Amino acid sequence: MDGPAPGLTGPAAPRSAPSLGRLAVLALLVAGLVVGGCLVITGGGSGDTPPTTLPPRPTSTLPLGDLSLAGVEALSGIDVPDGAQDFLSARLDGDRQLDVSFTLAPDQVDALVTTSDLPPLADGARVILHSSPLWKLNPGTPLSGAADVRDGINRAVEVTPEGDRIRVRLTLQAA
Repeated sequence: MDGPAPGLTGPAAPRSAPSLGRLAVLALLVAGLVVGGCLVITGGGSGDTPPTTLPPRPTSTLPLGDLSLAGVEALSGIDVPDGAQDFLSARLDGDRQLDVSFTLAPDQVDALVTTSDLPPLADGARVILHSSPLWKLNPGTPLSGAADVRDGINRAVEVTPEGDRIRVRLTLQAA
């Protein structure tokens, strides 16, 4: 067959060379992409670059020589009522923090708060924002919490039901 292919009406038109205007637009687009990529990689090129190191951590520590219940009470000003059980403590963060946990009878919670000069516990107030292996967290259980600063120590306490007792979670941090 010596004619045009089926569906074609005539010989193919010759291609014209790209115009100078089209080449200029293409060159500008490529240059813009290269410059934009460089700015993204280098952070915009402004002289106000953010610091690349973290701010220094506080250097104050807690005097954690005695981690017994009596030692924690003396350090924190928390007056734990008689009858507390399941006492655990863990020092963290280079002695900048002490996590404490124990259980009380439900009728002892008010005594803990008032004799320790803690602010009133607020229902639903989560004041301890990290997880500790001491916390024995039970998602969905109600909790109450309060926090304050006393003698250069940040004190945060949460209480939550645990069976027929109340679990007390206490975090002490060097201020």
